Amino acid sequence: MKVGFHMSIAKGFDWIFNESKRLGCEVIQIFVKNPRSWRDKQWTEEDIESFKKLSKIYPVFAHLSYLPNLAKIDEDEKHMTGFFHEVESCGKLGIHSMVVHCGSREDANKGTIMVAEAVNRVLEKHEINILLENASGQGNSIGRQITELAGIYRNIKNKEKTFLCLDTAHLFQSGYDISNAKGWNRIVAEIERYFGKNRIVLLHLNDSRTDCGSRVDRHWHIGKGRMGMEAFRIILSDKRFAHLHGVMETPKMGRMDEKNMRVMKSLLSPLVSRSSS
Repeated sequence: MKVGFHMSIAKGFDWIFNESKRLGCEVIQIFVKNPRSWRDKQWTEEDIESFKKLSKIYPVFAHLSYLPNLAKIDEDEKHMTGFFHEVESCGKLGIHSMVVHCGSREDANKGTIMVAEAVNRVLEKHEINILLENASGQGNSIGRQITELAGIYRNIKNKEKTFLCLDTAHLFQSGYDISNAKGWNRIVAEIERYFGKNRIVLLHLNDSRTDCGSRVDRHWHIGKGRMGMEAFRIILSDKRFAHLHGVMETPKMGRMDEKNMRVMKSLLSPLVSRSSS
């Protein structure tokens, strides 16, 4: 598995290039705009050229920012407008895949229908892969259960461009105990039952600061949280996912990026890996 980090675009793509090299990244994830603002991001030709240099070396995934709520596109058009803008930004930069949270809504059934509609509207107009991310279950978030994600997937017309991004912390927080091989294999089997094989294309590799089933979304450092090191040893040694990319979204604290990467690389070593199957 190729591993890396979510990187801030605040300092520019040249900074990301150098920081990724320093940390030993093999993949990168970014927001294509300020994730806490509705303001559109306009890329200059210089930005685009700088990104090309970055993307020649590293696979780059985009992540939809925090504000667009795809489960409520019928209540306020700005959610759909924001989604379109970020997808268009991906097109300008040459990013081929975007991870999306499925949003939140008290009426979960209505919410899943709206998420599928939002994805359908985007895929009708743009050449991009959409990666649905599972949720921790905090508040009224959509996608806590695999069956909820499957409900969205069933209503998406272009399934060839729709995949899954599994967040390990969110799985654990939503009640799937993946701290052991039995739990991990159970969730993989459930996903394959509803989606078929090869629909997972990206992993968010995060430990959890909160307990299994807490439905409280708090990422933590690899092996330092409630999931523990064995969970990541199992996941990273699973040959079914050896071809995938894994992105860490661990808290930016001191030199923890360096420490988290060292842990990941040690778990990926053939000297310590062992199959979970």
